[in-house]
Amino acid sequence: MALGGYAGRVGHIDLSSRSVEYKPIPEDWALKYIGGRGLGVRYVYEAGPTIDPLAPANVLCFMNGPLTGSEATMSGRLAIVSKSPLTGTVTDSHQGGWSAARLRWAGFDGLVIKGKASGPVYAYIADGKVELRDAADLWGKGVHETVRVLQERHGKDDLSVMAIGQAGEKLVRFASWLNENDRASGRGGTGCVGGSKNLKAVVVKAKRKLPRAANRAEWKTAQGNALAKIMDESTITSPRKGGLSLYGTNMLMNVTNTIGALGARNSQETNFGDGAEKLSGEYVKEHYLIDDPTCHACPVACKKEVEVTEGPYKVKM
Repeated sequence: MALGGYAGRVGHIDLSSRSVEYKPIPEDWALKYIGGRGLGVRYVYEAGPTIDPLAPANVLCFMNGPLTGSEATMSGRLAIVSKSPLTGTVTDSHQGGWSAARLRWAGFDGLVIKGKASGPVYAYIADGKVELRDAADLWGKGVHETVRVLQERHGKDDLSVMAIGQAGEKLVRFASWLNENDRASGRGGTGCVGGSKNLKAVVVKAKRKLPRAANRAEWKTAQGNALAKIMDESTITSPRKGGLSLYGTNMLMNVTNTIGALGARNSQETNFGDGAEKLSGEYVKEHYLIDDPTCHACPVACKKEVEVTEGPYKVKM
């Protein structure tokens, strides 16, 4: 592909036949549907708008855009796109961390997965190739345990693991994909689609290999302008100052609860009462926060690492 930014390689995986083909994104698609969401939706459309979301013919797409994994600020997002078993229409669900960048560094614009494996499998991606490997020993495990086993197997360095847990395996229609950084593609039931295909995990092994802009001078100007908007002290994204950076994505917990816009008890109510305060970013920062690491190329660091050291809910995540 002559277009800049793209790796020119999409892995088309048929789990039923355990076969893999490598194709570029059609150039007219790359121009028309820029980014992981747009491209993923087009691949889903090609599979057929009337298809059953849990049918083997439905596709599950792990898609990047042309800036993913580059020096561009906030270029670490992955779009998981499929027909949703929850809504019956197309869904795109995104995650942060390093999985998107590593998929790009491994040489891929995305993965398009169809079919159903005869037993549990995971996809292992490295050096421009995809391998399907047995996951029988992982079936039934939660995401954290699955990640741990796969890190032991493939080495923790330069590795991203995206996995489903027991909910996805049991076809819970809102099940998610989570990666090793606890970043979730949490909408639309894409984890349920993975479970319907007997796909337990997608593992990417790749060292840092940033795509570089052809025109460095123009790139630096554009990047500087974009970064200035993020760094502006008046915005919620300002590093170490804005609400998103200080408190994480639950910075709006108290506000949405107060105005009656907080979906509570499976959205049967719009207010969580006094319980919302202890879920707020402000409370978590004061009582449980131990670190705030960031995702690829993101200065905001909205990710919050917390630890509860005692009691029945002792956890670090």
